[in-house]
Amino acid sequence: MRRRSFLKSAAASLALLPEKGAASSLWKLPAQAYPVVTDIGEDVSIPHLIAVIDAFLDRNIPLACVVNPFDKQGRAYTAKSKLAQVLNGYMLGSNGLDVVPYVPDLASLSEHFQARAAHEALSAMKIMMRPAASARNSAPLMQTIACADQDAPAAPRGVRSAGILNLLSVPAQSAPVRSETWENGVVRLFGGTVQSLRDFNGDVEAPGYSPSQNILYLSAQDFSQIALNQLETAAERFASALSHRELDGDLSLLPVTDIQLRDSYGFKRVVCLHVLQPQENDRDQLSAYSAFTKFLQSAGIPHSTGGKSGVRSGSAFWVRTELSHGDAVAGAGRPGMFPIFIEDRSAVKIRTVRPLGPGIGVAFSAEDAGTQGVGRAGFLQFQRRVVSGSGVVEAFQSATAGTADAVVFIKPDAIAFPPERRALEGFLKDMLTDEGTKFLRLEELARTFAPSGPLPSRYRKTAATAPELIKTRQRLGDAGREELLEDARVAWRYFEKFTDPKTGLCPATVDFAPGGRHHEAVTMWDVGSHINGLLAANQIGLISQDEFTAAIRKILPNIAGRTSQGRHLPQGWIRTDRRKWGNKNFDGSDAGRLLAALDNLRRHSNLGDQLEELVASWHLQEVVINGEIHSVTNGELKTSYVSHSAHYSALAFRRWGVSAKSPYEVFANRSAADGQMALLEAAARIGPIGAEPLLLEAMELGMSQESAYLADVLFGAQLEDFRETGRLICVSEGPIDKAPWFLYQGLQLDAQERTWAFDTVGQEPEYRTPEFRKENLVVSSKAAFLWSAYQPHDYSERLVRFARSVAKTKNGFASSIYLKTGRPTEAYSDLNTNGVILQAIAHRLAGSG
Repeated sequence: MRRRSFLKSAAASLALLPEKGAASSLWKLPAQAYPVVTDIGEDVSIPHLIAVIDAFLDRNIPLACVVNPFDKQGRAYTAKSKLAQVLNGYMLGSNGLDVVPYVPDLASLSEHFQARAAHEALSAMKIMMRPAASARNSAPLMQTIACADQDAPAAPRGVRSAGILNLLSVPAQSAPVRSETWENGVVRLFGGTVQSLRDFNGDVEAPGYSPSQNILYLSAQDFSQIALNQLETAAERFASALSHRELDGDLSLLPVTDIQLRDSYGFKRVVCLHVLQPQENDRDQLSAYSAFTKFLQSAGIPHSTGGKSGVRSGSAFWVRTELSHGDAVAGAGRPGMFPIFIEDRSAVKIRTVRPLGPGIGVAFSAEDAGTQGVGRAGFLQFQRRVVSGSGVVEAFQSATAGTADAVVFIKPDAIAFPPERRALEGFLKDMLTDEGTKFLRLEELARTFAPSGPLPSRYRKTAATAPELIKTRQRLGDAGREELLEDARVAWRYFEKFTDPKTGLCPATVDFAPGGRHHEAVTMWDVGSHINGLLAANQIGLISQDEFTAAIRKILPNIAGRTSQGRHLPQGWIRTDRRKWGNKNFDGSDAGRLLAALDNLRRHSNLGDQLEELVASWHLQEVVINGEIHSVTNGELKTSYVSHSAHYSALAFRRWGVSAKSPYEVFANRSAADGQMALLEAAARIGPIGAEPLLLEAMELGMSQESAYLADVLFGAQLEDFRETGRLICVSEGPIDKAPWFLYQGLQLDAQERTWAFDTVGQEPEYRTPEFRKENLVVSSKAAFLWSAYQPHDYSERLVRFARSVAKTKNGFASSIYLKTGRPTEAYSDLNTNGVILQAIAHRLAGSG
């Protein structure tokens, strides 16, 4: 007997109910209604919950229980919890109860964290319901998830990887039901009738009623407040009213698992067929394998092949997801997948014989043992279903029964007997015509289910580049050391030429072309670079200890700070040609740079007591509000938290005993993969990332986990661009020799295409256009030296060689080199560039052995 489409079958059975009051010759589906109990958690009254569930199930009315599987501390309920025991008891009775995991903030999450939240919620629910699954020898089908309704919800693309087909957006109040069908097959339903049993009057047609579809919501938190005897009566009246409506043909009361069966949703579950290769010395299996795979090809049934060892523990596949232009050659199509072995799932330790490339791992757990979806390591996980031995059709039918996605491995012995193989081929032909089934190659399934978008893509590209970023640095030879010493002497010229003998300060920028001017004001960021430059010059041997100490003692009185509105703080800027002259403002980011430099000075000088006294005189605690560092402009406090300097500043403030928060610190209680994705999202919300202050942290404070990862992201993207285009990309902040005079250049993490974005101090829109970027993208001279000092790699050495060959001037290093023309800012240099280059060289020489 040929296999019949379950979708057609279900629709046909539903169509047997007549419309109330219609002529007997007219047939119409009644309105579909899905009864749901929400707000089920640790503090729900169990007797009240039982009273409501019994009222429905005693009348054979299907009911969905929306359950948050985590307590208020985020801990998953165990199967021994009272709530789990009650739900397991009902599930054992097979009485029409469904459980739906509840993730309150799901609609606000990115695609990656939707996938992770759905997987974690389903995994927790599966553990919670394990007793019923074990007793029934089958896990409850959980293809629906619920969340709180909210304005402007994110697209529900991430949940499909966990096998979720339906998403209930639970409303706070009744509203007409509205549905969305997404391209991945997920149906999201808004609205419904929010019904209270407190004053139920027998009418179930509340304002949320829809002519064709409705979701009937009852809140467990609400009915737990009703006296138990009154609740029992109200629940029975409500369930009886629904039952009568169904008997009258007005309603069709359905379980939430049937939502996808509506023809308009175009439901399709996915079946992946993977044929394992036979042993080379088994002629029968070789012949059967050849015949079967030829049939699959001729029938147009997508499938994958490979692997002789089956799907033992630790076996997995790697699927390329980020494909470059050279990956697809004519006639060859897209690269497929190749086997890997996971030695340690918790540490994501993989054994493979080839470079992985940007992609995603696909791992398998024993059937009914694991949960489909994106796991903590960022791998896609599926239950393995293996068809082997005799009875292949029955085994395959069992493996693909129902509406869940299925990845099926067919062993060679299952198709070795020709009659059974031909029977399987006939069954597969029937499945191919099933409207509710879609065959996909396993690698295409992985690409479809893998979280997509710029940030997951950048995460995978960074992971692929990571192995080549851990090489140990080679020792510098005599020639290499002499080159760096000569570079240091060039950078030191800026300080020799432009330091004011009275104040000991240097101008921020100098245009030494005829008629050019000095910018005789410096921020505390500039002063920090000056102090670090002096320290580096002393460490390298360009100045003596006495010269260094004398220079520092001139600078310190100029940064004593100023009192305004009762707060004594470092000033926003000071004049370099006047003693103790500047404005009343305060910049939180610049202060972080200054504090980092003073900490560096404290550790490498005998000025510790003087520095402690200086920093203690500043009222830094008063500009840290709720953990966020604030700036002061014209007397008004404004947070500097939404800045890529905020992390660096927070670390520097902490060095002086002032506690401050960082927007980067998102790794706590997360896996490495989740932490890195959370960091990418946090950084993307701030704006493009450049080399500073990321790499300054390595030079001064020691690299934090957060900045180390973002440095890998940025370096990997620059390397990627170079390998694709041949361009030398080295972005940071710094001056140029024309309007707008100062640019923040960096990688825009959330751009669909790799983008080197610009910003300016005034955030003028005319400097953010593609045309302006094309003309003014520069190689930052100081960033080139920072990369050479921090990241051992051929590319970082190429950058520093380029800066060395192009950017040297008689007054230090040119600030920038225009990428389009190769022209440096030949008569334009600055304090930060030369101070940072000295820092980087000192760091490189100290680490060269």
